[in-house]
Amino acid sequence: MPRNRQDVDREAKVAEIREAAVRILRDGGHPALSHSAVAKELGLARTAVYWYFPAKDDLFVAALAEVYAADLGTPPAGDDVMARLRWAVERLTALQPLTHALHERARHSEAAARLEAALQESMCSRLRALLSPRVPAERLDRVTTTIIVFVEGLLTQPRTTSDRLDLLEFLVTELT
Repeated sequence: MPRNRQDVDREAKVAEIREAAVRILRDGGHPALSHSAVAKELGLARTAVYWYFPAKDDLFVAALAEVYAADLGTPPAGDDVMARLRWAVERLTALQPLTHALHERARHSEAAARLEAALQESMCSRLRALLSPRVPAERLDRVTTTIIVFVEGLLTQPRTTSDRLDLLEFLVTELT
Protein backbone atom coordinates (compact mmCIF):
# COMPACT_ATOMS: atom_id res chain seq x y z
CA MET A 1 0.00 0.00 0.00
CA PRO A 2 1.37 3.46 -0.89
CA ARG A 3 2.54 5.52 2.03
CA ASN A 4 0.56 8.39 3.50
CA ARG A 5 2.41 11.71 3.26
CA GLN A 6 0.12 13.99 5.27
CA ASP A 7 2.92 14.80 7.71
CA VAL A 8 5.05 16.46 5.01
CA ASP A 9 4.31 20.08 4.07
CA ARG A 10 3.06 21.01 0.61
CA GLU A 11 6.28 22.58 -0.69
CA ALA A 12 8.33 19.58 0.37
CA LYS A 13 5.89 17.24 -1.41
CA VAL A 14 5.95 19.33 -4.57
CA ALA A 15 9.77 19.43 -4.52
CA GLU A 16 10.00 15.66 -3.98
CA ILE A 17 7.60 14.96 -6.85
CA ARG A 18 9.37 17.45 -9.12
CA GLU A 19 12.79 15.90 -8.36
CA ALA A 20 11.48 12.42 -9.19
CA ALA A 21 9.96 13.78 -12.40
CA VAL A 22 13.33 15.33 -13.32
CA ARG A 23 15.08 11.98 -12.84
CA ILE A 24 12.50 10.19 -14.97
CA LEU A 25 12.61 12.90 -17.64
CA ARG A 26 16.41 12.77 -17.83
CA ASP A 27 16.44 8.96 -17.96
CA GLY A 28 13.59 8.32 -20.38
CA GLY A 29 12.44 11.61 -21.87
CA HIS A 30 8.88 12.84 -22.17
CA PRO A 31 7.43 9.41 -23.07
CA ALA A 32 8.68 7.91 -19.78
CA LEU A 33 7.21 10.65 -17.62
CA SER A 34 3.84 9.88 -16.09
CA HIS A 35 2.00 10.30 -12.83
CA SER A 36 2.24 6.53 -12.35
CA ALA A 37 6.02 6.47 -12.90
CA VAL A 38 6.56 9.25 -10.37
CA ALA A 39 4.23 7.65 -7.86
CA LYS A 40 5.97 4.31 -8.24
CA GLU A 41 9.41 5.82 -7.77
CA LEU A 42 8.32 7.64 -4.62
CA GLY A 43 6.09 4.91 -3.22
CA LEU A 44 3.04 7.17 -3.36
CA ALA A 45 -0.48 6.70 -4.57
CA ARG A 46 -0.87 8.00 -8.12
CA THR A 47 -3.64 10.30 -6.91
CA ALA A 48 -1.11 12.03 -4.64
CA VAL A 49 0.89 13.09 -7.70
CA TYR A 50 -2.30 14.25 -9.47
CA TRP A 51 -3.17 16.32 -6.40
CA TYR A 52 -0.10 18.53 -6.95
CA PHE A 53 0.24 18.20 -10.74
CA PRO A 54 -3.25 17.70 -12.22
CA ALA A 55 -2.04 17.06 -15.78
CA LYS A 56 1.01 15.39 -17.30
CA ASP A 57 1.91 18.71 -18.92
CA ASP A 58 2.01 20.36 -15.48
CA LEU A 59 4.42 17.68 -14.31
CA PHE A 60 6.46 17.92 -17.52
CA VAL A 61 6.73 21.71 -17.37
CA ALA A 62 7.78 21.72 -13.71
CA ALA A 63 10.44 19.08 -14.32
CA LEU A 64 11.69 20.60 -17.56
CA ALA A 65 12.02 24.06 -15.99
CA GLU A 66 14.29 22.46 -13.38
CA VAL A 67 16.32 20.70 -16.08
CA TYR A 68 16.82 23.90 -18.04
CA ALA A 69 17.75 25.86 -14.92
CA ALA A 70 20.32 23.24 -13.94
CA ASP A 71 21.79 22.76 -17.41
CA LEU A 72 21.71 26.33 -18.72
CA GLY A 73 21.66 28.38 -15.54
CA THR A 74 25.34 29.19 -15.15
CA PRO A 75 27.25 29.96 -18.32
CA PRO A 76 31.04 30.19 -18.25
CA ALA A 77 32.38 33.43 -16.83
CA GLY A 78 33.89 36.01 -19.11
CA ASP A 79 32.89 37.81 -22.26
CA ASP A 80 34.23 35.38 -24.88
CA VAL A 81 31.20 35.22 -27.16
CA MET A 82 32.19 32.02 -28.93
CA ALA A 83 33.11 30.17 -25.74
CA ARG A 84 29.73 30.99 -24.25
CA LEU A 85 27.84 30.15 -27.43
CA ARG A 86 29.68 26.84 -27.80
CA TRP A 87 28.80 26.06 -24.19
CA ALA A 88 25.12 26.85 -24.82
CA VAL A 89 24.93 24.88 -28.09
CA GLU A 90 26.53 21.83 -26.49
CA ARG A 91 23.95 21.90 -23.69
CA LEU A 92 21.05 22.63 -26.02
CA THR A 93 22.13 19.70 -28.19
CA ALA A 94 21.89 17.37 -25.21
CA LEU A 95 18.48 18.84 -24.34
CA GLN A 96 17.12 18.64 -27.90
CA PRO A 97 14.77 15.67 -27.35
CA LEU A 98 13.19 17.47 -24.38
CA THR A 99 13.07 20.77 -26.28
CA HIS A 100 11.35 19.01 -29.17
CA ALA A 101 8.79 17.56 -26.75
CA LEU A 102 8.24 21.05 -25.28
CA HIS A 103 7.63 22.53 -28.75
CA GLU A 104 5.13 19.77 -29.48
CA ARG A 105 3.33 20.12 -26.14
CA ALA A 106 3.24 23.93 -26.46
CA ARG A 107 0.81 23.50 -29.36
CA HIS A 108 -1.68 21.84 -26.99
CA SER A 109 -0.83 23.04 -23.50
CA GLU A 110 -0.92 26.55 -22.08
CA ALA A 111 1.60 25.58 -19.39
CA ALA A 112 4.04 24.28 -21.99
CA ALA A 113 3.49 27.35 -24.19
CA ARG A 114 4.28 29.64 -21.23
CA LEU A 115 7.50 27.76 -20.46
CA GLU A 116 8.52 27.78 -24.12
CA ALA A 117 7.95 31.57 -24.31
CA ALA A 118 9.84 32.17 -21.05
CA LEU A 119 12.80 30.08 -22.22
CA GLN A 120 12.86 31.88 -25.56
CA GLU A 121 12.79 35.28 -23.86
CA SER A 122 15.53 34.25 -21.45
CA MET A 123 17.78 33.04 -24.26
CA CYS A 124 17.16 36.20 -26.31
CA SER A 125 17.87 38.42 -23.33
CA ARG A 126 21.07 36.61 -22.41
CA LEU A 127 22.30 36.60 -26.00
CA ARG A 128 21.51 40.31 -26.43
CA ALA A 129 23.51 41.10 -23.29
CA LEU A 130 26.43 39.00 -24.54
CA LEU A 131 26.42 40.59 -28.00
CA SER A 132 25.70 44.20 -27.04
CA PRO A 133 29.36 45.24 -26.61
CA ARG A 134 30.16 43.97 -30.14
CA VAL A 135 27.06 44.69 -32.19
CA PRO A 136 25.69 48.18 -32.91
CA ALA A 137 22.39 48.83 -31.12
CA GLU A 138 20.45 49.23 -34.38
CA ARG A 139 21.48 45.70 -35.46
CA LEU A 140 21.37 43.97 -32.07
CA ASP A 141 17.81 42.58 -32.22
CA ARG A 142 18.23 41.33 -35.80
CA VAL A 143 21.58 39.66 -35.07
CA THR A 144 20.22 38.09 -31.87
CA THR A 145 17.17 36.72 -33.67
CA THR A 146 19.28 35.42 -36.55
CA ILE A 147 21.60 33.51 -34.23
CA ILE A 148 18.72 32.01 -32.26
CA VAL A 149 16.85 30.91 -35.38
CA PHE A 150 20.08 29.49 -36.81
CA VAL A 151 20.87 27.54 -33.63
CA GLU A 152 17.31 26.17 -33.41
CA GLY A 153 17.58 24.94 -36.99
CA LEU A 154 21.10 23.67 -36.48
CA LEU A 155 19.98 21.53 -33.55
CA THR A 156 17.48 19.71 -35.75
CA GLN A 157 20.19 18.69 -38.22
CA PRO A 158 22.13 15.43 -37.87
CA ARG A 159 25.57 17.06 -37.68
CA THR A 160 28.72 16.29 -35.76
CA THR A 161 29.60 18.50 -32.81
CA SER A 162 32.59 19.84 -34.70
CA ASP A 163 30.50 20.71 -37.76
CA ARG A 164 27.83 22.38 -35.62
CA LEU A 165 30.38 24.52 -33.82
CA ASP A 166 32.22 25.44 -37.05
CA LEU A 167 28.96 26.62 -38.62
CA LEU A 168 28.07 28.59 -35.51
CA GLU A 169 31.47 30.27 -35.46
CA PHE A 170 31.15 31.17 -39.14
CA LEU A 171 27.75 32.78 -38.57
CA VAL A 172 28.79 34.71 -35.48
CA THR A 173 31.97 35.94 -37.18
CA GLU A 174 29.94 37.16 -40.16
CA LEU A 175 27.33 38.88 -38.01
CA THR A 176 29.55 40.49 -35.41
